[in-house]
Amino acid sequence: MNNLACLIIASILLFASCADQPQSQQQSVPDEGRTLTGAEGLSSEQLAFWDNIREFCGQAFQGKLGDITDYYMPFDESNVILHVFNCTDDLTHLALHIGDNRSRNLMLTQSEGTLRLKHDHRYEDGREEDITQYGGDAPKPGLAHRQIFEADAHTADILPLRFDNFWFLDIMDENTLAYGVHWPKEGHSIRIEFDISEEVDTPPAPWGYDSE
Repeated sequence: MNNLACLIIASILLFASCADQPQSQQQSVPDEGRTLTGAEGLSSEQLAFWDNIREFCGQAFQGKLGDITDYYMPFDESNVILHVFNCTDDLTHLALHIGDNRSRNLMLTQSEGTLRLKHDHRYEDGREEDITQYGGDAPKPGLAHRQIFEADAHTADILPLRFDNFWFLDIMDENTLAYGVHWPKEGHSIRIEFDISEEVDTPPAPWGYDSE
């Protein structure tokens, strides 16, 4: 893959639309007294969101471009797959595949009393890329179907212009899971929507990770 293609893919994954979406079906909120391993301090809405995302563990879904600002170059959306690849007590690993590129991983964890989303970028040989582990924590309480993740200090350090970025995961309705990023300062955004009503064949393991 040439450098231009890599830059295009990196840009796509750094920004996304975060316009409010109607919620046709509200997910249930767990009992207030319920706890999970590592979940101390999470709001009931965050616990519910965690459970709702983990309903997809082991499954893969076809994606399409939901929204994009003119700032971004279009990309081939014919083979965009989200694979909820690995679930442990404190981790939900969502591998994002764009064609043959298996470098992008969304790591959703329970950490320091909230939900955290980090982007783990890998070269084909498994080494971490120079720009990696950006993302941030979700402000409480969020919603059972939607959480946003504000850029943290590490993100501001390695991507200074993106200090105000926020990413989101949104179960928009019974058929759609959206992932995206918004860059408020510049007004740039992108949203990728995944059809959760129908599974597709699971792709190979993401670069740097063994098969489940």
